[in-house]
Amino acid sequence: MIKDYYKTLNINRDSSQDDIKKAFRKLSKQHHPDKGGNETVFKEVSEAYDTLSNPEKKQRYDMGEQNPFGGHHRSHHRGGPEMEDLFGQFFGRGKRQQRVNKGRNLNIPLRVDLEDMYFSHSKKLKYRKNVNCAACVGAGGESVNCSTCNGTGHIEKVAGNAFFRQVQRHQCNSCAGRGKIVIKPCTNCKGKGGITQDRVVDFTIPSNLSTGQTFIYKGGGDEIYQGHPGDLLIEVVINRHPHFKLLASDLIYEPQTPIMDMILGGTIEIPHFERAIKITVPPLSDITRNFSVNGKGMKTPNGKSGNLVIKPQIIMPKELHGDEIRMLESLSEGENFKIKK
Repeated sequence: MIKDYYKTLNINRDSSQDDIKKAFRKLSKQHHPDKGGNETVFKEVSEAYDTLSNPEKKQRYDMGEQNPFGGHHRSHHRGGPEMEDLFGQFFGRGKRQQRVNKGRNLNIPLRVDLEDMYFSHSKKLKYRKNVNCAACVGAGGESVNCSTCNGTGHIEKVAGNAFFRQVQRHQCNSCAGRGKIVIKPCTNCKGKGGITQDRVVDFTIPSNLSTGQTFIYKGGGDEIYQGHPGDLLIEVVINRHPHFKLLASDLIYEPQTPIMDMILGGTIEIPHFERAIKITVPPLSDITRNFSVNGKGMKTPNGKSGNLVIKPQIIMPKELHGDEIRMLESLSEGENFKIKK
């Protein structure tokens, strides 16, 4: 049976908003629990005022009373199945499962260096999250069901016709998705339902991660009243390294190398994470040749390691002096520097 909010506030149906407000003030003072009033009556008065003081809610309430097919009179039609049930049976689906409220997800960007990945360093990540108030268990205090969403925390809008319906669900703006309207705020959290706390999570950096990769800690996000906490998402960004690039599990080192080292031979020193590594460049090495040190790259998921790949970047002299020009001209006449046909 539908509640008569006008009778609850003891007003006429053509009462103005000022009349509604005056009636509520009078009755709320009379029945407020802190004044020795009846708490149940006070909640009914608050519920009636919440509906009739909002023009949109009041209009829906009035239409629901006058329309025999309105939402307030759904219980009058229990003799037959709802259209949504018929639609579900026809396509092999039952009623939609009830959704559970979930707290807000939190995002933490994490910048790491290649050294952190190579040695699988651990980092302590500090962040702030909302936790339910211990005093009111997240309720915010004494409350009544939100009359806009009937305590569900959401509003459903239906579009379509008798043969096909699309249901869109939106968070209730009146109660911010809580399903409750606080009438006596909790003194511990001031009616917010939660407090902010610092949390620390230990994160071990895997050696095979990639930029943009996200790690999810279930339940690490904000808590919510009568729902599941959100998740904590850690999004990794790999810092640009001054010496190395990363290609899959290989470390790429591109040192500037004089062309004479490729011709006469020489050494290249690599500032590797563990210790400096020296490699020998044989004489007459091809300028496109790469060198490799096995097992000095990043570890792979199967426990093996990639390689350290050295790609010399050939440096030509900026200018030539007289003696150098004459020496090179003399060399260019030699058989070794001519293209053999």
